[in-house]
Amino acid sequence: MKKLRKPFLLLIAFTFFIACSKDNDSNNDNSSLPGNNLGTGQSAHDLLANDIFTNLNVEVVYPNGFQPEQASLSNLKTFLQQRTYKTNITISQQAIDAPEGAPYSISEIRDLEDNLRTTFNTENTISVFVFFANGSSENDEGNHVTLGTAYQNTSIVIFEKTIKDFTSSVTGPSKTTIESISLEHEFGHLFGLVDIGSPMQTDHEDPNSSGHCSTDGCLMNAEAESGGVMGMLGNGIPTLKADCLQDLQANGGR
Repeated sequence: MKKLRKPFLLLIAFTFFIACSKDNDSNNDNSSLPGNNLGTGQSAHDLLANDIFTNLNVEVVYPNGFQPEQASLSNLKTFLQQRTYKTNITISQQAIDAPEGAPYSISEIRDLEDNLRTTFNTENTISVFVFFANGSSENDEGNHVTLGTAYQNTSIVIFEKTIKDFTSSVTGPSKTTIESISLEHEFGHLFGLVDIGSPMQTDHEDPNSSGHCSTDGCLMNAEAESGGVMGMLGNGIPTLKADCLQDLQANGGR
């Protein structure tokens, strides 16, 4: 990313905030990930409901020095408890040596997952893999930065180095806030929002940004990528609004 004066960087960095499910690949053939290699949103019902999988495990993997805040993971667990009917939700963590290869493509992230992931779907448990990357996305260009991407049905990457750089200013938002928004937003895509696995009950997809909600202030709103997030932060971490909640409830969630 081009070097900019820090105050300008802080303002512009919010302009392109969270990259989402555009990098999913519904035809990805990775036989080492049984049940975990489908397109983003295709396991929405299984993640939300309690009829097939009663338990949800989130496997968090991070290179040394790039561990997420415990408060962010606590916020994520609360979000999952509020939106799903899972009997048990666990979040496990594993530290690794920092891999090479940054900035990362989604293909490279998939390769890392193939080597690092240790938990998969079992009879009663559905598992989600979350990698906190020690580098940025290769799609970053100029003032456009990517903080997170849901790229398969149970796979998320959070570009933790970008978040750390992004929140390093004294005047910037907290790392917990940005991590929480990124995690919850990307899980929203795994839950099939918007209209990528959980069918819309009313038309609320942003016509200018597929997979996003047109309702002002919603966690799944494209404003989280286009500058309006500064206003959204005024009331804390944004939440899912009524239209998105209706979609989840119709597909087995809360």
